[in-house]
Amino acid sequence: MSQQPLQLSQQGQTVSLRVEPLANAEMEVSRGDVYAALSDINANQFFIFENAIDSALEVFNSDSASNTSVEPKTIIIAEKRSATLIVKTSPDLMTASMTIVGAYGGNRVTAKELLSALKDNHIIKGIRKVQLQELLTKGQSLVSGEKLTLTVAFGKPAENGTDSQFKPLVEDISQRVLRPQHKADGTVDMLNLGEMVSVTTSQAIMRRIPATPGIVGFNVIGNDLDCVAGQEVEFTVGDGTAISDNNENLLVATKSGIPLITKNGMQVDDALIVKGVNATTGHINFDGSVVVQGDVTSGMKVTATGNISVSGFVELAELNAGGDVVVINGVIGKPQHSNDGHLACYIKAKGKVTSKFAQYVDIDAGSNVELSLHALHCHIRSQGEVIVLDQFKRHGTLSGGIIEAAYSVKALNIGALAGTPTEISAFSKCYDLRNQLNDTFKLLEGEQIQKNKIREVERKLLQIPSTKRPNELVTKVMETKEKHVKKMSSLKEHYRSLQSEYEEVRGAVSIAALNHFFSGVSCRLERLTMNVNEEHGPCSIKYSANKLEIISL
Repeated sequence: MSQQPLQLSQQGQTVSLRVEPLANAEMEVSRGDVYAALSDINANQFFIFENAIDSALEVFNSDSASNTSVEPKTIIIAEKRSATLIVKTSPDLMTASMTIVGAYGGNRVTAKELLSALKDNHIIKGIRKVQLQELLTKGQSLVSGEKLTLTVAFGKPAENGTDSQFKPLVEDISQRVLRPQHKADGTVDMLNLGEMVSVTTSQAIMRRIPATPGIVGFNVIGNDLDCVAGQEVEFTVGDGTAISDNNENLLVATKSGIPLITKNGMQVDDALIVKGVNATTGHINFDGSVVVQGDVTSGMKVTATGNISVSGFVELAELNAGGDVVVINGVIGKPQHSNDGHLACYIKAKGKVTSKFAQYVDIDAGSNVELSLHALHCHIRSQGEVIVLDQFKRHGTLSGGIIEAAYSVKALNIGALAGTPTEISAFSKCYDLRNQLNDTFKLLEGEQIQKNKIREVERKLLQIPSTKRPNELVTKVMETKEKHVKKMSSLKEHYRSLQSEYEEVRGAVSIAALNHFFSGVSCRLERLTMNVNEEHGPCSIKYSANKLEIISL
């Protein structure tokens, strides 16, 4: 190899090698010899053309006697290369990354080159100087051909504005049951839930937080990303309330009574306040809210068009409310039924039902049923969720009875160690959603039939010579066709929306136990059932791939 020296170009940019068959047949040149020769002239860091070396070795080690026609030649086998830069942007133009490929004996990347590469690729916004400095620093120590990639520019997504929000300035009475009062020593008094909630004339009861306009975003090439402004929503001014004369974002009470939170507003109900409901007071039927500052005893009935709030116990009684039902201490029944088939202790509310506990109680709720201690041997039908859990997630046992929830069921413990039979049916809302889907599909089919009839009329019209076609009939057919096309488009969009809602809700609902899920519990989600035959730790039962699965929490 010493007879075949390498030659460095005058500019020091390339290395060439004179190639011809060796005169001594016993000699052989290896790739290692070439690499050693490159090292001798300090060119081992150059970019090496491996194919050129292969060609040279083939000539060197060929039979010189049979290759007399091979003319000596000089080939380039290595060259000096400076570090290179590669800039890439994400498909959405929200990030840009730079890759440095280590130099092959040439110049390393400079800060000026980094900035120039960004400019050449139109990266002008969201550039992070810290990342550029890190890339430059680490790039200096790269070995030949080593790659280093860092994201150096970040776009900013547009932030849509928020719609008007409504913040109650008075406490929601139902939440008091789930949030007992703290004592001075830091412990919790499960019996003390504070004073009953009421408001007085001119008291501020709700604040509206105005909609926000949103914040315009940008991508790394400097294009603005439009945002959507929040929608300004007006107060729902209920009975007994008015918008303040001094502040359009403030709702005030116009009379004393019990506050009831509604969608985007409040109302103040007249309140009948009694010390207790028993044989001396008789049954109560009141147009407004009823506040019982004591117990509702066995056999009594309380009916109200507004809320019913009971500061004590309800025992073997019946409550029927047009709003929410809140029982501070608890509801106690017995395993016996009344003449109408309900358990003897029955609560019905168009709104939410909240209590500390319920035992042998029949509950019908138009919204959530929330109990902080336990629900034992109850029959609960909820158009929302059933939650048996206190605020601190230390208590909450759901055991025995039949539970039917439109959406999810959640408790600290579900079932009992003794295997108490418990039936839970979640996502009963599926039947309503499926009926809506079926009804919409039938409407679509009807529109399709009408559309086909119009096509037939069009076909017959086309068979009539254009000079003899009734213009009024043609216009009427076109208008009717357009009406049905718009109707079908609207129905299809509604159907897709319902289908999306159905899939989203089905994937979200669950039957969850945050501590123990005992055996003996029969679970149903949509039309699928599962019997829990062994104890589990924290887990939930969810719908997945057309079956029910137990998923650890």
